[in-house]
Amino acid sequence: MGEGTKRTRGAAAELLDGFLWAQRFERNLSPATVIAYENDLGQFIRFLGERGRGPAKADRGDVVAFLDRRLDAGTAVRTRARQLSAIRRFFKYLVEEKRMEQDPCELIDPMKLPFHLPTVLSVEETLRVVEAPDTDTPDGVRDRALLELMYATGVRVSEACGLKLADINLADRVILVEGKGSKQRLVPVAQKAVDWLELYLSGPRKTLLDSARSLRPDGRTRVFVSRRGGGLTRQGVWKLIRRYALAAGLSQDVHPHMLRHCFATHLLVNGADLRVVQALLGHSSISTTEVYTHLSNDDLRAAYLRSHPRA
Repeated sequence: MGEGTKRTRGAAAELLDGFLWAQRFERNLSPATVIAYENDLGQFIRFLGERGRGPAKADRGDVVAFLDRRLDAGTAVRTRARQLSAIRRFFKYLVEEKRMEQDPCELIDPMKLPFHLPTVLSVEETLRVVEAPDTDTPDGVRDRALLELMYATGVRVSEACGLKLADINLADRVILVEGKGSKQRLVPVAQKAVDWLELYLSGPRKTLLDSARSLRPDGRTRVFVSRRGGGLTRQGVWKLIRRYALAAGLSQDVHPHMLRHCFATHLLVNGADLRVVQALLGHSSISTTEVYTHLSNDDLRAAYLRSHPRA
């Protein structure tokens, strides 16, 4: 490897490290988001290295060529859109830090993604899933408490898994949720979920931990724990929700985020204010919440028949 190539790679690594540090500690992004930036930008920087240049010397043609290569490789449109977003943020950072004069992405529009309405279960279907666990077992009581909480609050699966004992106040029926970007919000909890949480914490949680060979640090602090002595994982919650959906007789692919969709949609259909739902979900932009304002054809027809003077 020539000295020039070594210097180019060293400079690129320095720029990337500075960018990642700024995202984690100045913008307070989550470690998972920073890792995603590192992976996406690492691919782009290696591509630039093949073309004999570093990020500070890149131009619009380099970005377009990289995206074309990803397209030729069969990369999904959402992945390419995410990679372009990372590249745009990276170059914006370099311009702000005066490491380059002009942003190569200035004349590149963000990629438009196909719009898909979220899949939502009916209230009856949702309750069938939530009530599916066998509550004669410690695992079943835990799962019932978890599902009741997720449907009652709309928390993300990562937020539910990360919930700590110190974050819940059952007397006041609220939980403190740490969302994306380490932003915290207080969310009220329905009485039904409070009842199941109280039952779970009164004994089954300890039973699960007592059956573990060893107790991990997160097992001491997390609300939802497993028989392995630690907190439940997102993958574990995904599997148990799919299992309960099948047990409830639902054929569609039910996943943890669907409970969040159901929470928001059922609130709005029953008259909740959009801004209130936005705050409960922890959305920074109202436009993100607006996707839940869709209604089924039956709902639209019923509203029309109720409201139109000629109906």
